[in-house]
This record gives sequence, structure tokens and C-alpha cells, in this order.
Amino acid sequence: MFENMLIVNTALSSFNNAALYAPFFLVVGLMLMPLFFMTYVYGTDFVTKLGWNRGNFDNQISFWTALSLMLWLMLFGGNYAVIRDGISVVSVVIALVLFVLMINIVQNSIQLHYFSKIHKKKYIMGILSVLALMAFFSSGNNWFEFLLQISAIFCGFIVGVYAKKDAKIIPGNIIVLGVMTVLVLMQPEFFRFGQMGNLTPIHIFSIIFVGFCAITALTTKYVRAHGQIRRSVYIKLKWLLRIVALLAFLLFVSTESVPVFIGFILSIGLSESLTIYHRKSVPDDLYKYSFAVLLISFGILIICPLISAIGVLYLSSESKDIKYPDLLGLL
Repeated sequence: MFENMLIVNTALSSFNNAALYAPFFLVVGLMLMPLFFMTYVYGTDFVTKLGWNRGNFDNQISFWTALSLMLWLMLFGGNYAVIRDGISVVSVVIALVLFVLMINIVQNSIQLHYFSKIHKKKYIMGILSVLALMAFFSSGNNWFEFLLQISAIFCGFIVGVYAKKDAKIIPGNIIVLGVMTVLVLMQPEFFRFGQMGNLTPIHIFSIIFVGFCAITALTTKYVRAHGQIRRSVYIKLKWLLRIVALLAFLLFVSTESVPVFIGFILSIGLSESLTIYHRKSVPDDLYKYSFAVLLISFGILIICPLISAIGVLYLSSESKDIKYPDLLGLL
């Protein structure tokens, strides 16, 4: 009576309509609060028994974050039938993300001596084959997307093996999470986030908050305090950037435009960079705190509780002295 594609599209439409009025990611996040609280209280003791220590903590966080996001991307299996445009960049961007994540995973595996525990090459090839098979079944509905994502897995493995082992690992994760946030905004139907042009204030605030945490983590990592800007000049420049950010925010709320969102986040980053450069000092753990909050909020946004739990663990272990007002003070 009904065609299969019509039934699928109707079901997806019903799901998205429900998500517009009761965002599913927010409901799941609220229901997982007891689990996050238990992770905050007991998580550090648990991972210490697994061999996590001060020397390898960043590597462990980076490895498990990258692995969780890669498995989520492949097992989630976004439905390409909901994409509005005939030519979409979703598969290409996902392939690039898988490529970078694979490099990160391999580099961290070498630094954490995971490869040395796998004595035979056939085991490594077996793991790669499983990952390639997962990428095969989770990609699009044509051969180009199949080959693109499988190639991303193998190329990322090769580059990760031969790349420099002292590469910065955490900033790479921050950039990937930022790109994924933009991708969610570009194709909300694909990621079961809602429908472009019909996002509720909860959707918009959540996207803005995750983008704010991502750009804050980058600025607090790379911008250093100098205290060399005159106060009168600083105040004028600060208010100029605030006005630009406010106008970009209002334009984004009214249009939900991806370029406007990127411009808004960049204006926030410039404002924060000016504040940090003007100050004589900033808390050392502010970068770690913003990265932990980014992991928590991003995991809730894409409904991946493991990433949020990793963020809670990083928050409880690395940034206990930082408070949330320290982040808002950068604005």
C-alpha cells in the first residue's frame, strides 16, 4: 500500500517534529545526571585502578574521546535520505573527521604502549578490518561514500604511525569537536537534531554554548597574558567586539545561518583573546576546565553519554580550582 521510502520518510518527519518541541538530547542529558554525578565522585579512583596517572592522563582522555566519537560516527549511521541537497558535503566532512580521529587514536595508542601489547600484525589488521567494515555499513548509499570513509580509516592509520609522536593531542580534539558542531548545525536532520529553520531556543542555545566552549578552549590554550594594552584602548576594543558579537548573535538567532554562526564564534574568540592578552595572568587550569565543559556539553548535544562522562572525569581530576564564572569573565 505504501512504498518503503515513504514510510521511512514519514517516520523521520515524525521524529523531527517531536524533537522540535521536546529536544531528545536535553531529556537524555537530564536523565543521565545521576550517572555524571557518580562519575564525578568515584571516576578518578576507578580509572586510577586501570593505570591512569598524571603522566598519561591527557593521552588517555584524548584517546578515549577520539575513539568514542569515531565509533559514534560509524555506528550512529546517519540517514542520507533526509539530506535536502542533491550534492552534500556531509560524507566528505565525516571522512575528514574520521581521518583526523584515526591519526589521534594511533598516536595515542603508541604513546600509551597499546600497540606493543598487540604482538602480531594480524591482530592490528583485524582491528582495521572491523573498523573498515563498520565504516562501510554506516556510510552513504553509493560507492563513492563507501570508498571515501574506508580510505579515511586506512590513511589515518598510516599517517598516525609515521607522524611525529609529539604532536599536540588535545587541541586536535577541540578542533574536531568544533567542526562536528558546525556540521550538526549544517544538517540537523541528519544528526536527529531537529529541522533547519525550526530550531527552538533550546537547540540554538545548546549549539551556541558548545561553540563558545570550543573557541574558549582554543584561546585559553594558545593566547598568553601580557598586560601590555592600555586600559582606555582595551575598553574601546572590547566594546567594539562585544557589539559585533551581539549583532552576529541576533542575526544567527533570526536566520540560523551557518556562516553567521561561524562569524559569531570567531568574534567571541577575538574578544576572549583580547581579554587574555590584556590581563597580567589567567588561571592555569582555565583551558582544562573549558575543554572538560566542551566534552560534557558536546556529548549531551549528540547523545553520546560516554564523551560527557569523559568530560566529567577530566573536570573532576584536572580543573577543580576553576569555577564557571571564570569562563564568563572572558566575555
